[in-house]
Amino acid sequence: MTPAEQSLAAAFRGGAGEPAWLAEARAGALAAFRAAGLPTTRHEDWRFTSLAALSTLSLAPAPADGEGPARALLASRPAPEGARLVFENGRFRRELSTGAPLPAGAVLGSLADALRHAPEAVRPHLGRLARVDGLAFTALNGALLEDGAFLLLPPGARVDAPIELVFATGAAGRAVAVHPRVLVVAGEGARATLAEVHLGTGDTYLANSVTELVLGEGAEIEHLRLQDEGARAFHVSALFAEQAARSRLAAHGLALGGQLARSEVRARLAGEGAELAVSGLYMADGARTTDAFTWVEHAVPRCTTTETYKGILDGRARGVFAGRIVVQPGAQKTSARQMNSNLLLSDDAIVDTKPQLEIFADDVKCGHGGTVGQLDEAALFYLRSRGVEEAEARSLLIWAFAAEMVDLVRPAGLHARARELVAARLPAGRKVLEAAA
Repeated sequence: MTPAEQSLAAAFRGGAGEPAWLAEARAGALAAFRAAGLPTTRHEDWRFTSLAALSTLSLAPAPADGEGPARALLASRPAPEGARLVFENGRFRRELSTGAPLPAGAVLGSLADALRHAPEAVRPHLGRLARVDGLAFTALNGALLEDGAFLLLPPGARVDAPIELVFATGAAGRAVAVHPRVLVVAGEGARATLAEVHLGTGDTYLANSVTELVLGEGAEIEHLRLQDEGARAFHVSALFAEQAARSRLAAHGLALGGQLARSEVRARLAGEGAELAVSGLYMADGARTTDAFTWVEHAVPRCTTTETYKGILDGRARGVFAGRIVVQPGAQKTSARQMNSNLLLSDDAIVDTKPQLEIFADDVKCGHGGTVGQLDEAALFYLRSRGVEEAEARSLLIWAFAAEMVDLVRPAGLHARARELVAARLPAGRKVLEAAA
């Protein structure tokens, strides 16, 4: 075993004081992690992303005492539009969180609290979608999770203001690992917008998060993930979703930070008429790696998937997109479209793009594609000829490429923050924001 595998497995403390079913699930997840080990480039789904730098680390559980990074990381953020739950090194910080009115019967709070006080609401769903066999990081999360968020929406419940989940990670002087979990159960016709915000310090750490979304018939969930981890962070996140008939899920992510960041979306359309929109923007420079992986299963007829990802890579950065849509036998009348576009800003930047369709039905409308390009020299020349400085001209063209993805972040406060974060990574980002105002 590598140092990382040894230290991560050693962090397991069993399920003392927990329900027997949860302790058993933890033990099974640990066994699955030990059997799989951290993935290497010999694993097909990780073929282009090396975890060599992570494997050499000795990772400790984050300390439970002392002042953590959350308060400082939140200082520059605007007040939330709705409820905000704050998690520091994977643990709920009630005093930093903000409540908001919820519909009758709805539950929003700490997953650890729900496991203690209402396990019957959690047990049918926790771990049902997030399978551990063959998925090392998901197994690790299942074995070591301490806390996270739990949202239960009864049939017909509607939450108009976005719910913000902030995960702040980092511990000075030590490399830590945290494993937050999010569980959302949306009943028939329920609606909500959920935003995960992942922040971090400049310390070395592993943030390994898992989210499970269960959508009942006609439920509508918009899920946003804004990842702005520290420059030395390793970030791995996995979103698992199951959709009943006529449900609608929009899952959108911005991957902006970390020395290595991987986001996964694994969705199953299990009821007729379900609609899924998956999208994301990833940006990296220096020698960083950013990886977007999706797996979507059409299990029944008359479902729709639209998948759009864009990447912007500079320096010696590496980008990876691997997306697979599987249309099972009998899933007739499927409509599925997948597109990945990439912009390389330097000769040393690399992208590996692999959009895939696996179709086992004959009455479908499906398509996929991928593009890799550089800034348009003719457009640059035109802007320069109009008196625009080179840095601003390049920034305007990069922004034009990225804006479609940024604008998919709809809640006003988060949209403004997303614009600032993307613009900050451009040579003349401030001028671009002023021009776009």
